[in-house]
Amino acid sequence: MKKVIVMFALAVCSATLLSSCGNSSTGSELVGQAKKVINKTPMFCSDRIEADISLGVVRNGTGSMSKEDVFVQLKNPADADLLKKAVESGEIVKITYDDRRFVWCGEERLATKVELDTSGK
Repeated sequence: MKKVIVMFALAVCSATLLSSCGNSSTGSELVGQAKKVINKTPMFCSDRIEADISLGVVRNGTGSMSKEDVFVQLKNPADADLLKKAVESGEIVKITYDDRRFVWCGEERLATKVELDTSGK
């Protein structure tokens, strides 16, 4: 009986480590200013693109300053070009993302949609 329990526990643990365990939330949104786009090439994981987003947004001299940054992994590599342009121009971006429960390689937040925020114009 002990062997069966140990084998079951090992199977669950290895499945958890090899794949993600679903999402804790989907369709969440954040609005912020893109600071940088990062191409990561880790040794044991696949290559990925991540973005550093500052949650402090200032429009026309008013707004909020934030020391909090959010890192998101980009699902669509084409979104990196849009974010790089936003970094250069200082435009505000709106990102829709999913929070993943457990991620072996990468960020917990996976960006599913990236667009320029035009609500402040």
